Amino acid sequence: MNSFPIDDWQFWVATAIVITALWFVVRPFIPSQRARAACPNCPSKSASALPPSRRAELTMEGSKIRTP
Repeated sequence: MNSFPIDDWQFWVATAIVITALWFVVRPFIPSQRARAACPNCPSKSASALPPSRRAELTMEGSKIRTP
């Protein structure tokens, strides 16, 4: 007698659901292989998906200030 009911379709459906759920739980902790990451310390590097932010123009008494 087998300990796992490998010939039962419900076993395979439940196994697929568990594997999918496990993937969604573990995926944020797996380091990404993206070349350019905006958030190097974040495990999922999700901040790199954001568009780059615009810099504000600095003015002093109505004239623009040059920034490096």
